[in-house]
Amino acid sequence: MIKLLLLSALFSHAAEAPTSLQKDAALFQAKCAKCHTIGRGDRVGPDLKGLSERREKAWIIGFITRTGFYLDNDAEAKKLLAKFNGVRMEDTGLSEAQAAALLSYLDAASKGPVGPEEAPEPEAEDPAAKVRMPAEGRGAWLPGIAAGLVCLALAVGVWQLGFPLSAAVLLVLAAGAGYWSLGGRRHHRLLGDQQGYAPAQPIDYSHATHAGKLKIDCLYCHYGAARSDVAGVPPASVCMGCHNAVRKTAGATEPSAEIAKLVAAWDTRLSSAPAAIEWNRIHDLPDFVHFSHRAHVANDIRCQECHGPVQDMARVRQASSLSMGWCVNCHRQEKSVAPSHWKRTGGPLDCAACHW
Repeated sequence: MIKLLLLSALFSHAAEAPTSLQKDAALFQAKCAKCHTIGRGDRVGPDLKGLSERREKAWIIGFITRTGFYLDNDAEAKKLLAKFNGVRMEDTGLSEAQAAALLSYLDAASKGPVGPEEAPEPEAEDPAAKVRMPAEGRGAWLPGIAAGLVCLALAVGVWQLGFPLSAAVLLVLAAGAGYWSLGGRRHHRLLGDQQGYAPAQPIDYSHATHAGKLKIDCLYCHYGAARSDVAGVPPASVCMGCHNAVRKTAGATEPSAEIAKLVAAWDTRLSSAPAAIEWNRIHDLPDFVHFSHRAHVANDIRCQECHGPVQDMARVRQASSLSMGWCVNCHRQEKSVAPSHWKRTGGPLDCAACHW
């Protein structure tokens, strides 16, 4: 009986052992997914879909196993480096066998699902068209402007009828409506609402430059957003992946003072008292709220839908109210019709989804 139980446990364990394809997929996630996609376009590096059709296998394996050598000496690798803003790929530390296994996974993933049940792909569509930007109160509010004009017209009429006190009240209402409707409303919030909060940071980092001008994907720096509940602040090593080479701002003749702060902190990393960059937190939910970045990224909720147009922000601000009502209204949205990669569905509305 004991032998039978042991054999049963052994076979059960064997059945649960990951396949070689699963291992290769995990290797891709660990080594490549931060900078590359398979069929979803260029990110920090090129899209890897159909890679073996564009490059010779020996070249690919050589590049994966000896990245630094290729970037310094191979003409094709240098072209790629120039195309992707001079951001060098880190050495992977993989063997030729691991690189070959990784390439096999890329080939399999590039082909996608096969079989008679496969549905035809819908027409291509720009995912950015699906983004719903937060209402920050920065534009003109037409109903309020209309109400202000009505109050102004009434004030003139009441004044002519000989009621100056009533006319003054209407003028105050018209002025208040104009102030509120032309942007003043963004300066007034309920208690606990930090919408618009934009603190100074220890390093004057510009998302407008990195995410906007250079088009660095959000998930390159905030890679934790795709893998865990917390997006996290990028470690200095991510910054130095580029700034080991880039030490000046575009068009400058002298080294950047802000980059110098980063480098100074980085140079102390091996000392007995390494310096920390104390970034000021902007988006902060109450402790009783559970929010998963991973679940939202997996459903292709774009970063801008919660964080606003970060690609235009020289200093990041809290674009959304992050209130319960704001979140629930998003979850109430109907399922979207979108490209095949889009997985968006209506979000859960039960309390336990966010309050554990």
